[in-house]
Amino acid sequence: MAEENHNLFELQKYDLSIFKIEDRVNQILEKLNDKLGIDDLKSKLVLIEEKFQDLTKLQINVTQLIDQTSNEINELNTTLYSGKIRNTKEVEALEIEIKSKTELLSSYEAKLNKIIENVSKLRDIKENYELKIFSLEEKWIEYEKKFNSEVEKLSNDKLSIGNKRKILSEKLDKNILNLYDSFIFKSRNVGISRLENRRSTCCKIELPNAFIEKIKNSDLPIVCNCGKSLISE
Repeated sequence: MAEENHNLFELQKYDLSIFKIEDRVNQILEKLNDKLGIDDLKSKLVLIEEKFQDLTKLQINVTQLIDQTSNEINELNTTLYSGKIRNTKEVEALEIEIKSKTELLSSYEAKLNKIIENVSKLRDIKENYELKIFSLEEKWIEYEKKFNSEVEKLSNDKLSIGNKRKILSEKLDKNILNLYDSFIFKSRNVGISRLENRRSTCCKIELPNAFIEKIKNSDLPIVCNCGKSLISE
């Protein structure tokens, strides 16, 4: 294999290593941005706390309504049994009002029981979220150090490989290098491929005899018939 071809394959090794590093760094950056989902959990916790506060306020309001209605019923009963009312119609009116307020009181009490049940459930959910967030925040301290350390190492590795790539690329024919770059950076997979069993290792297309002879007689890589890479014997 001509030195030019050999250097291109070495260059491709560098590029594939760089792409691998970049992909890994992007994965880590996504994890750093996600922070184990802590921010999402905190946002949900805020909504839970708001709902909890709303239910607590509602519980207070319904309790006040129960107290107020109970007092009104007591006052009506006091009036009814005071002995001061002797008019039958007034008595009937008081009894009807007492019955109405008693039914209303029952509905308030049922509502209060439901609210208390929901408040209890929501309190449990809220506490679970708080514990989960606390636990994840403790984990995140170590995770963040680990991720940042890995990113730093990968960045140094990429810089080192990038320097080697630069030195090697200066030895290559500029026109061939430009073609190679256009292929490798577009596919992030293949810039140059080999001829194996009459086929390109890139596209796996069986090549005609005339093209194969052209490849074998050339000291430089040639663009594959598929137009996706440079090909070399």
